[in-house]
Amino acid sequence: MTDQHMSFRKIAKNYAGHSTVNHLRKEYCIGDTHTNTAESFSAMLERTKLGVFHYMSNKHLSRYLNEMGFRWDHRIPEIKITKNGKKKKYMRPMPFMARLISLLSRCAGRQVRRTHSCGIKSFDNLQPYFCS
Repeated sequence: MTDQHMSFRKIAKNYAGHSTVNHLRKEYCIGDTHTNTAESFSAMLERTKLGVFHYMSNKHLSRYLNEMGFRWDHRIPEIKITKNGKKKKYMRPMPFMARLISLLSRCAGRQVRRTHSCGIKSFDNLQPYFCS
């Protein structure tokens, strides 16, 4: 799901289920098609960059994105009633122990070791969680 930006048109051909909304025509939602999810993930990434990581190097970008993808996927929907009586869905983080159990279940077959130059080297053949 994207808006009508030119950069998405070529990419969209690779995805059978790709849908768009046209913000220029004041279209923001057509059924389940909207850009809120992508914009929300991007906003969370920006907040984390400013508040936690401060700098993201190209060398370790996939690790930062893996962590953010993990946090994104480990949220729990919660329905709350607003002041004017409407229902609104909020996403809250999964409890710490549940996230820890999920994280540790992904560690089977992986090794992380320090290098002589105090860096970190990963010895695994498993696919990264979020991107390569």
